[in-house]
Amino acid sequence: MIPDDIFLKIVRSAVKAPSAHNTQPWLFKKKDDGFCIIPDFSRSLPVADPEQRELFISLGCAAETAMIAAGFYGYRTVLNINAFSTDFSIKISLQKDDTVEHPELFSYINVRQTTRNHYADKPILSEDIAALKNVGDGITIRFFIGQNEIQQFSPFVAEANAIQMSNPKFKKELIQWVCFSEKEAMQKGDGLYTACSGMPAMGRMFGSFAFKNFVTVRSENKRLISQLENTAAVAIFTTPGNELEHWVKTGMVFQRFALTATKLGLNHSYINSPCQIPQVRDRMMNDLGLDGFPQLLIRLGYSQKMPFSFRRRINDVILKVS
Repeated sequence: MIPDDIFLKIVRSAVKAPSAHNTQPWLFKKKDDGFCIIPDFSRSLPVADPEQRELFISLGCAAETAMIAAGFYGYRTVLNINAFSTDFSIKISLQKDDTVEHPELFSYINVRQTTRNHYADKPILSEDIAALKNVGDGITIRFFIGQNEIQQFSPFVAEANAIQMSNPKFKKELIQWVCFSEKEAMQKGDGLYTACSGMPAMGRMFGSFAFKNFVTVRSENKRLISQLENTAAVAIFTTPGNELEHWVKTGMVFQRFALTATKLGLNHSYINSPCQIPQVRDRMMNDLGLDGFPQLLIRLGYSQKMPFSFRRRINDVILKVS
């Protein structure tokens, strides 16, 4: 059995992975020869993510982070995905091996963040784009560089956002996951902390009122299009199919992509709504000639860091061995 301290260290790294709305929908269970990552469906997003596609992408991100951390602590890893949705788990077996080379990306786990601000008008080096493409491993990553190419996404983003923000259930679910002050974000340890998006602290009562009444289709479209106008490149991740295994694999590749971007001094954030609305997603696939199913739409560029989002207490994500 792996030592308790190693298991805890690996989990502390794994929970730094990104997740939709920062829901952190994962649980970890220690096994004799490793550990399992299990979905926490109580933290799903029934309106924003009805297929739980992004939930399983998040689990892939956590699994990749865990394996990178295991390598840093001197363990070889073997991944096994039980893809039955009713009994889904990701099993990571560990074997101690002092010859394992420490993975360079481990150093960037704690400093990676989803940076939701404007990016500088500075092109990304071609060799950096090539390095990011190389993490694909069966997932196609296509880049759109410069405003002429990036602005192709504006109508899809605007349409998808209009559909979502016009849905009262979507808005209600979103507000439930927003933390309107540092105190609330620290207490919950999850959710979308407003400071991470450059918004002032408001408190839950006033913040909920403001979101319900002043965050509109028009205001959100203005914000999102402005972000696209201040972006150096957009990367779209596509898969051959749209099954559970593709979702997990997307998350694993995306986490390597995000950590590599961090290593290269690049910030990133999601602009994912066109991948979330089926009719918009299908039209985007057709109009842009995408070879595969779009899973993630990611902005890239150079900017200052924003406040970091919080994480839940480690004991809250570990299942006791029965």
